[in-house]
Amino acid sequence: MLCYNKIVNILETEKLTKIYGKGSNSIKAVDNVSFKVKEGDFISIVGTSGSGKSTLLHLLGGVDRPTSGRVLIDGKDIYKLSNNELAIFRRREIGIVYQSFNLIPILNVEDNITLPLKLDHQKINNKKLEHILGLLSIKRQRKYLPNQLSGGQQQRVAIARALIGDPCVILADEPTGNLDSKNSQEIIGLLRALNDDSGCTIIIVTHDENIARHTKRIIRFEDGRIVEDERKNT
Repeated sequence: MLCYNKIVNILETEKLTKIYGKGSNSIKAVDNVSFKVKEGDFISIVGTSGSGKSTLLHLLGGVDRPTSGRVLIDGKDIYKLSNNELAIFRRREIGIVYQSFNLIPILNVEDNITLPLKLDHQKINNKKLEHILGLLSIKRQRKYLPNQLSGGQQQRVAIARALIGDPCVILADEPTGNLDSKNSQEIIGLLRALNDDSGCTIIIVTHDENIARHTKRIIRFEDGRIVEDERKNT
């Protein structure tokens, strides 16, 4: 379904560093981080609040520029792109799912999902849209506004929006953070099924060990650095 190509490592970081502030007031949110992600992997980045894991995810997604180091996606050094080029690349190649859903309140489910395509002046593939709506069990809600949906349904819409453009990688920042236990398990199960069935490359940031155990690889993050990188036998 997503980004089939010759690159074995779909994402790679090299000595990635992000420093906020200057001099004695500077903070290294991400400190010289290097790792590789294989196409089709399902990874959780686990750490406490303030560990730098969300900053790392924003750097991977082209949302924030690093102080130094590189991020390569599908073989492309994304921070060599201009701001405009990076915005286009991000829209086409990176699907981002936020904890707060980030849905447009005046747009219905279908329009929220297809918004990235419209912004990119791409034609909507109705067959693909129908497939994604069915896959995420939100066909019946396609004309609903976000305030007519449960939290779990809103997150499904956010995932559908991330999927619609066939990105190379999906990044999810605390995707279950605003959900109750039942909906959290449903969402992480859904992400695991997408990874298993469609080969989506998915990286999630979470503080929840119960969520992380569903992924195939767990990267533990503390004080801006990777302290453990464990691949599970799944």
